[in-house]
Amino acid sequence: MRLAHVSDPHFGRIAFPHVQEDLIEDIRVHGCDAILITGDLTQRARRGEFKAAREFLKALPQPYIVVPGNHDVHAWWHRPDLRMLAPLRRYKRQLARQLEQSITVQGLAVLGLNTAFGFTVKGGRCTAEQVKRVQSFFSEQPPNTFKVLAVHHPLAALKASEKLDLARGGDKLFAAAAEAGVTVVCAGHGHCAYVEVCTEGGNELVVSIAGTATSDRWRAPQKEMNSWNLIETGDRNLEVQIRAYDRHTRTFSVYRQAMHSFAGQ
Repeated sequence: MRLAHVSDPHFGRIAFPHVQEDLIEDIRVHGCDAILITGDLTQRARRGEFKAAREFLKALPQPYIVVPGNHDVHAWWHRPDLRMLAPLRRYKRQLARQLEQSITVQGLAVLGLNTAFGFTVKGGRCTAEQVKRVQSFFSEQPPNTFKVLAVHHPLAALKASEKLDLARGGDKLFAAAAEAGVTVVCAGHGHCAYVEVCTEGGNELVVSIAGTATSDRWRAPQKEMNSWNLIETGDRNLEVQIRAYDRHTRTFSVYRQAMHSFAGQ
């Protein structure tokens, strides 16, 4: 099973002229079974940015899921009324009517949840209803299903970055995912790619944090680096590649990779 984890493209702040098409080509070459886009498709939730994001999604292989990020919410300074009353109205009209999506194919179950709300500034939050949905969705899956949860905001602190902007209530959602047998939790938001294995309630989860796929909103220590994460699972093993872009050769290659074995479970 191969998954593409793409995050934070930030249309409106694209870094290089061909990075979008080169990203799509690299995903195609790897023959991914599904694509997960974890939010911040736009820079300021403008109509033109949503249009560019929509064209990008149309060019991707199927199936994919997409969840919104905090930059996809109406800006406070532009429409404070919409920010409070209908923060993702433009996202729903122009990009995806369903804020929370799922993929279920043989051997794979992916659930995408929305952590972006109008009453937060840039942070996110998780709800009690989402905790229940994680429990019910994954409990319905057949045995030996590869279970993946996708959100925009990280749910748990990683050793690699203690300053992550975590979603409020993310600890409860993370615990529910562990209890439900989720193998991988995918998130973005921080614009730096990390991979880490976390233990929650005696269960191991691989956390895949994707960097900014196409924008110039890089952050140290990954300055001037666009990337996406390739997740591949085998028999009790899981590998995550962080694939970084070289604008001179117009190619993506392995920047860092992590292998984890679940043989002890």
